[in-house]
Amino acid sequence: MKNGFIILLFLSLAVGFGQNNDAPKEDAKLIKENTTEKSDETDYDQIYTSVQVQAVPPGGMNAFRKYIASSFRLPEVSEKTLGTIIVKFVVWDDGSIRDINIIKENPVGLGLGKEAVRVLTNSAKWTPGQYNGRSIKQYYTIPISLQIAPVDKVVQPIQETEAPPKKD
Repeated sequence: MKNGFIILLFLSLAVGFGQNNDAPKEDAKLIKENTTEKSDETDYDQIYTSVQVQAVPPGGMNAFRKYIASSFRLPEVSEKTLGTIIVKFVVWDDGSIRDINIIKENPVGLGLGKEAVRVLTNSAKWTPGQYNGRSIKQYYTIPISLQIAPVDKVVQPIQETEAPPKKD
């Protein structure tokens, strides 16, 4: 009898405090109806970090490295210096480079970042990246490493004054 009472009490508590299974289904249905799903639509105005076809500079990356090397104006330094610049920019869907940001510049104070911005701004248009067959805006990050040689001051040789020819 005592065991029966405990079982009856347990069942009544379990039924009394049990959850109504219909309520969560209705809540989930309401939430799903109120949300707008954009699984089939893609916002092509956003800037991508991962794309199906990468943006490419004219002539490829090796030609772009040569362009940077030939266009970069190195500052004058007194001793051999290694410079590092990390540049992040956006290749727009028309191939132009915009929104250039210097992520890292070492050593600071030589103007390497400003020079990198100048070189990238003057570069030719790229072939834009593609996603689902459409040209898109893509973030691009390029590290630039420089080895800057010290400026050798040209010392003019001392010119000898004309001495009279020696007599023998």
